[in-house]
Amino acid sequence: MRSARTAAGLSLAKMAERAHYSKTLLAYLESGERTILPEHVRAYQRVLGVDLERLAAIAVKPTRVDLASLEHIASILGATRRLEDTVGPALVRSTVRGLRDLSLAAVHEAGSRLDRSTKSLASEVSQYLGWLELANGNGHAADQNLDRAVALAEQAQDPDRLFHGLSFKAYTAQFHKRGSEACDYAEAASQIRGVHPRLRTYNEYDLARVLADKGERGAAQRRLVLADRTADAASVEQPPSSGYWYTDGFWGLERGHVLGILGYEEQARKEAEDGFSALPKEHRTTDWAVDLVKRVQRAVEDR
Repeated sequence: MRSARTAAGLSLAKMAERAHYSKTLLAYLESGERTILPEHVRAYQRVLGVDLERLAAIAVKPTRVDLASLEHIASILGATRRLEDTVGPALVRSTVRGLRDLSLAAVHEAGSRLDRSTKSLASEVSQYLGWLELANGNGHAADQNLDRAVALAEQAQDPDRLFHGLSFKAYTAQFHKRGSEACDYAEAASQIRGVHPRLRTYNEYDLARVLADKGERGAAQRRLVLADRTADAASVEQPPSSGYWYTDGFWGLERGHVLGILGYEEQARKEAEDGFSALPKEHRTTDWAVDLVKRVQRAVEDR
């Protein structure tokens, strides 16, 4: 109940107002200090539009997993990603940890008909949790979750999930200043076929940045040209739900970062400024957008 509420971006007070119960009672229910009655569950389902009984059935008896259950987990995951844009990664991590455990329970108990679907979803949840752990300073937990995401994606034979897992492994390696490892992961991602064009675009910019960091200027510049061409070709495609931030404005920030590392100060600043302005309004106040702008500034200042 708490996970579904926080994923919807509702405070306890707002939930109490819409569910027509007291805030104190809801706090007791969510903490397990009071018995949850059917009418409480129905009130949450009415407000949130999520089948809590179905999700609870998975948690208690994972063999009851079905496509509708997976869709509810995916819905909460998607809402939590959007919520993170507003409240930051620290406040949603516990919710995603719960979704990770729930999705893994479904993987272990799902029948062959749902095997690939459950593993694909569990891979997406694990990949997102890996990002959250890294953003909260827990590198070891980030690596564990990303490794799990990659393994599950391989088992599910899901190219987008596998690509995303390897791409975030590359990002994590860059974060820890492991340039060669980052390049290996990004190159491995680039070999996967059937990937969403906007995911592939990010990887091209990622490779350009890794090469620039390693001091391979010529290779970085060539990769940047390829990334720009890939971005142009992908512009007709809508971003995937699991990568909704991969917009044309985001590419401007990525391009500015690479140019800053390469020492093109004026061009880097302009690309970052134009890219930030082109972001959807709701993205401009996110931690990741602000961090990208700061990284461009640091890259220019470090030259």
